[in-house]
Amino acid sequence: MGVDRAAELMAVCERIPAGRVASYGMVGAEMGVSGLVAGKWLDRWGDRTCWWRVVGAKGDLLVARRDAGMAVVQRSMLEGEGVEFDAMGRVRGEFFVEEM
Repeated sequence: MGVDRAAELMAVCERIPAGRVASYGMVGAEMGVSGLVAGKWLDRWGDRTCWWRVVGAKGDLLVARRDAGMAVVQRSMLEGEGVEFDAMGRVRGEFFVEEM
C-alpha cells in the first residue's frame, strides 16, 4: 500500500465519530477493497488513526486474534467513548455507524 492509500485509510477512519464503530468491511467498501485488505492495512498504518473504532461485522474485537492485550486497549478506548458491549464481549449493534 502506498502513501496515498494510507492517507485514504486514515481519512476513512477519521469519519467514524467518537462513540461509534464501523466494520472492516465498511471501511474496505469505502476504499474499494475487501474488509480483509482493510484490516491488513489497519494493522500496518492504524497507529496513525482511530483504529479502535474498527471492529468485526458482528462487533467482535478481531485484534484479539493476534494480540489479546490490544483487544483490552481497544475495549477500554471504546468504553471511554461510551460504546457498550453485550454479554459476549461484542460491540452492541446500535453503536455501528449507519453509513460511512
